[in-house]
Amino acid sequence: MTQHAEPTGAQGETGVKDFTRLSVNINDDTAEALKRLKSAKGISITEAVRRAVALYDLVDRETGDTGKLQIVDDGNVREILLLG
Repeated sequence: MTQHAEPTGAQGETGVKDFTRLSVNINDDTAEALKRLKSAKGISITEAVRRAVALYDLVDRETGDTGKLQIVDDGNVREILLLG
């Protein structure tokens, strides 16, 4: 990863806006999912990736060592086991 300073990122301590530019390879299914999220939410691909990483980070922190996540929908509970 390479650190860059440009006016489009969040401001760091120096007052210069910092961000990390990434180049990643993804499969066609992942690319299509990102495009669907972009269109459905009216956001950029970059924002879709930010949100996906933030959600994954939350799930990872909240599930801890158990790797278990519950989804409640209209009183129905589904348990998802995350393999790590």
